Amino acid sequence: MLGLALLALAGALAYGPQLQEVQAGLFSEYRESGPAEELSLVVAARDTEYCGYHTACGPGLRTDTIFYVRLRGSEATVVAIPRDLRYSGETPNGFYDGKINSVYERGGGAEGLRHAVENLLGVPVQHHVILTFEAVMKLVNAVDGVDVVLPYPMKYTDRAAGLFIDFPAGPLHLNGKDAVKYMRFRRWEGSDLGRLDRIKEVMGLALRKAQSPRYWPRLPGVAGAVWNSLETSLPLTEALQRLPNLQSLTLKSATLPTLEEGSFLVLDQVAMPSFTAGLLGYTPDAEVMARMVQAEALGLKTLLLDRSGAGLGERYRQGFVELGIPPPEVHTGEVGGTSLVLVRSGVSIVGRESPAFLLAKDYADLLHLPLETRIRLEPRGYDVIIVLGPS
Repeated sequence: MLGLALLALAGALAYGPQLQEVQAGLFSEYRESGPAEELSLVVAARDTEYCGYHTACGPGLRTDTIFYVRLRGSEATVVAIPRDLRYSGETPNGFYDGKINSVYERGGGAEGLRHAVENLLGVPVQHHVILTFEAVMKLVNAVDGVDVVLPYPMKYTDRAAGLFIDFPAGPLHLNGKDAVKYMRFRRWEGSDLGRLDRIKEVMGLALRKAQSPRYWPRLPGVAGAVWNSLETSLPLTEALQRLPNLQSLTLKSATLPTLEEGSFLVLDQVAMPSFTAGLLGYTPDAEVMARMVQAEALGLKTLLLDRSGAGLGERYRQGFVELGIPPPEVHTGEVGGTSLVLVRSGVSIVGRESPAFLLAKDYADLLHLPLETRIRLEPRGYDVIIVLGPS
C-alpha cells in the first residue's frame, strides 16, 4: 500500500503541472542527497465506522490491516500482521493487553501502533502511514484493476454495512471497489490469515501494474487525494528520496508466524528468530557470532530451561543450530514464570564486561528477552540460563 501511494505521488510530480514548484525544489533536494537510507515503517488501513444502516461515518478507530514495511534500495519487504494478534505491552497511553487492531484506538493512535509493532517484531520501526480502503480503491482503479483467480465462490452479505460480495470461482477481474471486497472477505477457512494473503496479492498485482509507464499519466488524478488522506509521520522529502528506486521495486512479503490461543493469535516465538533472519536479514553479526563461538571455547555453559509446557526448548535449540549458533543444553522445568535471560551478578564491572555477561546480553538481544542478573543461578553449574516461560 505504501508503494502504491508513493508511485501515485511520483506520477503527480512527473506529470502534474500544478506541482511544478514542488517538482523543481524537492526533486533537486533528493537528487543531491545521494542514495536513500533504509526506511522502516508500519502501514495500516483503518476500518470503516457505520453510524446507522448503510450510513458510513468515515474511517473507524480500528486498524483492519497492518503491515511492517522495510524499504532498502529497490527492495521492499512486507510483513503482514494479523489483526487478531495479541499485543501485551507498553503504549503511549500506558499498558495495553488485547488485539493489535485496537491499539490505534486505545493505545495512543498511530504512534502507539508503531510502538507496538516495534516491540512485537524486535526491529526498528521509524514511521507510520495510516490510510483508508477508499484510498486503496482509487489506486487500484488508476491501474485498471487487477486479475485474480478464485478457487471457490466468494459470497458474503452484511446488509447493515451495505456490503454484498458474490464472486464466482475462477478467473476474475477486480475493479477498485471489488478489490477491496476481495481483500476484506473473511469467510473462508483460515479467516484472518487468508485475508492477509489476498491483501498481499492485490498489493503486489497493483504495484507491478503501476510500474508500467502507460499508467503513470493516470496517477496524478489520485495522487493528491491519496497523499493528503494519509496520516503519516513520513516527511514528504523523505518519501521523494524513494522515487528513483520505485520504478524497479521488487516486493518480498510474508505473514508473521503465529499460533492460535483462544480468540487470539500469539507470536510463534520459536519461529521468530529464523523468520527475522530469513525474511528481514536480521542475523547475529560477525562480532556476536565470534563471541558465542569463543564462549563455547572458553568453557562457558548455557542452559535453555524450558518452562513453557509446550516443548519450546528443543524447537529453540534447533533454531540456534539453523542460525549457526552453538546450541545450549536443554532441560525441562516446572511450567510457569516468564521468559528471560539470567546471568550471575558480579560478572560485569565498571569499564569491562566479562565473556559470560556479553554472552547473556547477546542471547537477550537475539531473542528479544529481558536480561537479569542473579546472585546465584539455579540450577547451578551454568554461566547463563535462558528461561522459556508459558507466554
